[in-house]
Amino acid sequence: MDKVRVHQLDILTKGQKAAMKSEAQKAQIEAEQSHKDAVIKAAFAFINKEVSENLIRDMVEDFSRKGFASYNYYVDTDEFEEQLPGGVIELPDDLEKPTHWDRETKSQVPTKFTLNKALRTKSLRDYVQAILDEDFPGFSIRIFAEDFQNEEGNPAKFTVKLSNSAGKQKRGKGGKGKGGKGKGKSRGQGKTRSLDEFEAEQAKKQEALNK
Repeated sequence: MDKVRVHQLDILTKGQKAAMKSEAQKAQIEAEQSHKDAVIKAAFAFINKEVSENLIRDMVEDFSRKGFASYNYYVDTDEFEEQLPGGVIELPDDLEKPTHWDRETKSQVPTKFTLNKALRTKSLRDYVQAILDEDFPGFSIRIFAEDFQNEEGNPAKFTVKLSNSAGKQKRGKGGKGKGGKGKGKSRGQGKTRSLDEFEAEQAKKQEALNK
């Protein structure tokens, strides 16, 4: 019976070791996930600040001067190619670069952040809204992608709609932003256009095609 007891104790010891190993692995996975979340959070914070200061800030200030109840601004991300090759917003060197799993290479690859993707995120809208709530009470922002639920829409074009609950009921037709005052790489000069300018441009293109 002594041998049975020894064997039983050996089984229990192995079970305890396995449980300890499992707990250690679980703790390691949780720590890695926590670090990954912190890295991506820091990256989004930087991207949101860049887009907010260099693209949306002038729209908000212009809208504030107008005093309208709502106003639309138009953005074509393709027009920022000179300032942002490929639309990519580079992270600073002192910020750890997030990575994601790539199925083709079966490895972790650096995550690219683009102006186009940033304009589609709830993270950016929430970031800007928090600033509006603090500095411009009653203001709100909504961003619409032209290709959202529209297969024929241009994925590079967006409408930034600003509203003011205390503004005049007169609605503006849309306006042109002035780029940004910040020093970030996502800065663009005069790249947002009014609806009239956009329609005039499209008319010129169509006229050229008919010649």
